[in-house]
Amino acid sequence: MKGKKQFIKICPKCGNIDIPVKTGFIEMLAPVPEKCRKCSYTGLFPEIDISEVEEFRRDLKR
Repeated sequence: MKGKKQFIKICPKCGNIDIPVKTGFIEMLAPVPEKCRKCSYTGLFPEIDISEVEEFRRDLKR
């Protein structure tokens, strides 16, 4: 049986994975934009399989 996939949020601008996680009740009811700690991008962050992080970053450089 295969292991469970692990997903992680990644910045679509710089490829950083150090995105603050919001787990409060208020954020669940009315989501607020997240902000990248590296490049300050604010907006939506895709979730990708953790094994695809390096490929995602290579694609950003193209």
